[in-house]
Amino acid sequence: MASLLVMTCVGTLLTIALVRHPHHPGHHHGLDALAQTLLPVDGGEPVAFAALAGADGARFGPGRLKGRWSLVFFGFTSCPDVCPTTLQLLSEVARREAAGAPQLVFVTVDPQRDTPAQLKSYLAHFDERIVGLTGSRDALDRFAAALGAASAPSGSGGIDHSTSLFALDPHGRLAGIMLRPADPARIVADLNTLRTPSGGATHVSRAH
Repeated sequence: MASLLVMTCVGTLLTIALVRHPHHPGHHHGLDALAQTLLPVDGGEPVAFAALAGADGARFGPGRLKGRWSLVFFGFTSCPDVCPTTLQLLSEVARREAAGAPQLVFVTVDPQRDTPAQLKSYLAHFDERIVGLTGSRDALDRFAAALGAASAPSGSGGIDHSTSLFALDPHGRLAGIMLRPADPARIVADLNTLRTPSGGATHVSRAH
Protein backbone atom coordinates (compact mmCIF):
# COMPACT_ATOMS: atom_id res chain seq x y z
CA MET A 1 0.00 0.00 0.00
CA ALA A 2 3.00 2.30 0.45
CA SER A 3 3.21 2.84 -3.30
CA LEU A 4 -0.34 4.18 -3.47
CA LEU A 5 0.30 6.49 -0.53
CA VAL A 6 3.27 8.04 -2.26
CA MET A 7 1.24 8.53 -5.43
CA THR A 8 -1.23 10.80 -3.69
CA CYS A 9 1.66 13.19 -3.08
CA VAL A 10 3.25 12.87 -6.52
CA GLY A 11 2.48 16.47 -7.46
CA THR A 12 4.41 17.85 -4.49
CA LEU A 13 7.35 15.53 -5.09
CA LEU A 14 7.55 16.45 -8.77
CA THR A 15 7.34 20.14 -7.96
CA ILE A 16 10.40 19.80 -5.72
CA ALA A 17 12.25 17.88 -8.44
CA LEU A 18 11.49 20.47 -11.10
CA VAL A 19 12.61 23.36 -8.92
CA ARG A 20 15.91 21.67 -8.12
CA HIS A 21 16.60 20.39 -11.66
CA PRO A 22 14.79 22.66 -14.14
CA HIS A 23 16.80 21.41 -17.12
CA HIS A 24 16.61 17.68 -16.39
CA PRO A 25 15.69 15.62 -19.53
CA GLY A 26 12.52 14.49 -17.77
CA HIS A 27 11.35 18.05 -17.27
CA HIS A 28 8.50 17.90 -19.79
CA HIS A 29 7.35 14.52 -18.48
CA GLY A 30 7.29 16.07 -15.02
CA LEU A 31 5.09 18.89 -16.26
CA ASP A 32 2.71 16.34 -17.79
CA ALA A 33 2.52 14.52 -14.47
CA LEU A 34 1.78 17.77 -12.65
CA ALA A 35 -1.23 18.30 -14.92
CA GLN A 36 -2.52 14.76 -14.35
CA THR A 37 -5.66 14.68 -12.24
CA LEU A 38 -6.44 10.96 -12.37
CA LEU A 39 -4.42 7.93 -11.39
CA PRO A 40 -6.38 4.82 -12.46
CA VAL A 41 -5.69 1.64 -10.48
CA ASP A 42 -5.96 -1.89 -11.87
CA GLY A 43 -6.72 -5.05 -9.97
CA GLY A 44 -7.16 -5.63 -6.30
CA GLU A 45 -9.87 -7.13 -4.14
CA PRO A 46 -12.92 -5.35 -2.73
CA VAL A 47 -11.86 -3.10 0.14
CA ALA A 48 -12.28 -4.87 3.48
CA PHE A 49 -12.74 -2.85 6.66
CA ALA A 50 -14.49 -2.91 10.03
CA ALA A 51 -17.93 -1.30 10.02
CA LEU A 52 -17.88 2.44 10.74
CA ALA A 53 -20.52 4.69 12.30
CA GLY A 54 -22.57 6.81 9.95
CA ALA A 55 -23.70 10.34 10.74
CA ASP A 56 -27.24 9.05 10.14
CA GLY A 57 -26.84 6.49 12.92
CA ALA A 58 -26.52 3.51 10.55
CA ARG A 59 -23.54 1.20 10.42
CA PHE A 60 -21.44 1.42 7.27
CA GLY A 61 -19.65 -1.75 6.23
CA PRO A 62 -18.07 -3.06 2.98
CA GLY A 63 -21.48 -3.94 1.59
CA ARG A 64 -22.37 -0.24 1.42
CA LEU A 65 -19.63 0.24 -1.18
CA LYS A 66 -21.19 -2.21 -3.62
CA GLY A 67 -23.77 -1.64 -6.33
CA ARG A 68 -22.67 1.85 -7.37
CA TRP A 69 -19.59 4.00 -7.79
CA SER A 70 -18.30 5.82 -4.71
CA LEU A 71 -16.03 8.80 -4.13
CA VAL A 72 -14.33 8.81 -0.73
CA PHE A 73 -12.70 11.86 0.85
CA PHE A 74 -10.84 12.01 4.18
CA GLY A 75 -10.95 15.16 6.34
CA PHE A 76 -12.37 16.65 9.53
CA THR A 77 -15.08 19.11 10.48
CA SER A 78 -12.78 21.78 11.93
CA CYS A 79 -10.62 21.84 8.78
CA PRO A 80 -10.36 25.54 7.80
CA ASP A 81 -10.15 25.36 4.01
CA VAL A 82 -9.45 22.17 2.05
CA CYS A 83 -12.33 20.13 3.48
CA PRO A 84 -15.16 22.65 3.02
CA THR A 85 -13.87 23.48 -0.47
CA THR A 86 -13.76 19.80 -1.47
CA LEU A 87 -17.19 19.11 0.02
CA GLN A 88 -18.59 21.99 -2.02
CA LEU A 89 -17.06 20.38 -5.11
CA LEU A 90 -18.65 17.04 -4.23
CA SER A 91 -22.01 18.75 -3.70
CA GLU A 92 -21.73 20.18 -7.21
CA VAL A 93 -20.81 16.75 -8.59
CA ALA A 94 -23.97 15.32 -6.99
CA ARG A 95 -26.07 18.04 -8.59
CA ARG A 96 -24.49 17.57 -12.03
CA GLU A 97 -24.77 13.81 -12.00
CA ALA A 98 -28.33 13.80 -10.58
CA ALA A 99 -29.72 10.24 -10.53
CA GLY A 100 -26.41 8.82 -11.75
CA ALA A 101 -24.32 10.48 -9.04
CA PRO A 102 -21.74 8.36 -7.24
CA GLN A 103 -22.09 7.71 -3.55
CA LEU A 104 -20.19 10.50 -1.77
CA VAL A 105 -18.41 9.51 1.44
CA PHE A 106 -16.67 11.86 3.90
CA VAL A 107 -14.51 9.99 6.43
CA THR A 108 -13.22 11.88 9.45
CA VAL A 109 -9.58 11.72 10.49
CA ASP A 110 -10.50 13.31 13.84
CA PRO A 111 -12.78 10.76 15.56
CA GLN A 112 -12.25 12.23 19.03
CA ARG A 113 -14.15 15.38 18.08
CA ASP A 114 -16.14 14.26 15.04
CA THR A 115 -18.99 12.30 16.55
CA PRO A 116 -21.92 11.18 14.37
CA ALA A 117 -23.91 14.17 15.64
CA GLN A 118 -21.09 16.59 14.80
CA LEU A 119 -20.72 15.10 11.33
CA LYS A 120 -24.46 15.33 10.70
CA SER A 121 -24.53 18.99 11.73
CA TYR A 122 -21.47 19.82 9.62
CA LEU A 123 -22.59 18.03 6.46
CA ALA A 124 -25.97 19.76 6.61
CA HIS A 125 -24.15 22.81 5.23
CA PHE A 126 -23.30 20.93 2.02
CA ASP A 127 -25.37 18.16 0.42
CA GLU A 128 -27.64 15.70 2.20
CA ARG A 129 -26.36 12.91 -0.06
CA ILE A 130 -22.85 13.05 1.42
CA VAL A 131 -22.40 10.15 3.85
CA GLY A 132 -20.37 11.05 6.95
CA LEU A 133 -18.38 8.32 8.71
CA THR A 134 -16.54 8.07 12.01
CA GLY A 135 -15.44 5.26 14.31
CA SER A 136 -12.51 4.14 16.41
CA ARG A 137 -9.07 5.47 15.55
CA ASP A 138 -7.90 1.98 14.65
CA ALA A 139 -10.86 1.26 12.35
CA LEU A 140 -10.50 4.60 10.55
CA ASP A 141 -6.75 4.19 10.13
CA ARG A 142 -7.24 0.71 8.67
CA PHE A 143 -9.84 1.96 6.21
CA ALA A 144 -7.58 4.84 5.17
CA ALA A 145 -4.62 2.49 4.73
CA ALA A 146 -6.72 0.16 2.57
CA LEU A 147 -7.21 3.02 0.10
CA GLY A 148 -3.73 4.54 0.40
CA ALA A 149 -4.76 7.62 2.41
CA ALA A 150 -3.00 8.97 5.48
CA SER A 151 -3.21 11.67 8.15
CA ALA A 152 -1.01 13.01 10.92
CA PRO A 153 -1.18 15.81 13.53
CA SER A 154 0.33 19.06 12.31
CA GLY A 155 2.50 21.40 14.33
CA SER A 156 -0.28 24.00 14.48
CA GLY A 157 -2.67 21.69 16.28
CA GLY A 158 -4.51 20.77 13.10
CA ILE A 159 -4.32 17.62 11.03
CA ASP A 160 -2.46 17.06 7.78
CA HIS A 161 -4.33 14.58 5.59
CA SER A 162 -4.63 13.23 2.07
CA THR A 163 -6.54 15.64 -0.15
CA SER A 164 -7.22 13.24 -3.03
CA LEU A 165 -10.55 11.62 -3.86
CA PHE A 166 -10.59 7.82 -3.87
CA ALA A 167 -12.92 6.28 -6.46
CA LEU A 168 -14.31 2.81 -5.84
CA ASP A 169 -16.16 0.77 -8.46
CA PRO A 170 -19.53 -0.96 -7.90
CA HIS A 171 -17.67 -4.05 -6.64
CA GLY A 172 -16.12 -2.04 -3.80
CA ARG A 173 -12.64 -2.06 -5.35
CA LEU A 174 -10.32 0.94 -5.55
CA ALA A 175 -10.46 2.00 -9.21
CA GLY A 176 -8.61 5.31 -9.18
CA ILE A 177 -7.25 8.27 -7.25
CA MET A 178 -8.28 11.78 -8.25
CA LEU A 179 -5.37 14.12 -7.57
CA ARG A 180 -5.79 17.76 -6.55
CA PRO A 181 -9.60 17.92 -7.07
CA ALA A 182 -10.51 21.51 -7.92
CA ASP A 183 -13.17 21.43 -10.64
CA PRO A 184 -16.48 19.49 -10.53
CA ALA A 185 -16.46 19.10 -14.32
CA ARG A 186 -12.99 17.55 -14.16
CA ILE A 187 -14.09 15.19 -11.38
CA VAL A 188 -17.07 14.04 -13.46
CA ALA A 189 -14.85 13.60 -16.53
CA ASP A 190 -12.30 11.56 -14.57
CA LEU A 191 -15.08 9.44 -13.09
CA ASN A 192 -16.42 8.76 -16.59
CA THR A 193 -12.91 7.72 -17.66
CA LEU A 194 -12.88 5.14 -14.88
CA ARG A 195 -16.36 3.97 -15.82
CA THR A 196 -15.07 3.28 -19.35
CA PRO A 197 -11.51 2.02 -18.78
CA SER A 198 -11.08 1.22 -22.48
CA GLY A 199 -10.70 4.95 -23.03
CA GLY A 200 -6.92 4.67 -23.13
CA ALA A 201 -5.95 5.92 -19.66
CA THR A 202 -2.71 4.52 -18.24
CA HIS A 203 -3.47 2.27 -15.29
CA VAL A 204 -1.28 1.48 -12.29
CA SER A 205 -1.33 -2.03 -10.82
CA ARG A 206 -2.62 -2.27 -7.27
CA ALA A 207 0.16 -2.99 -4.75
CA HIS A 208 -0.27 -5.89 -2.32
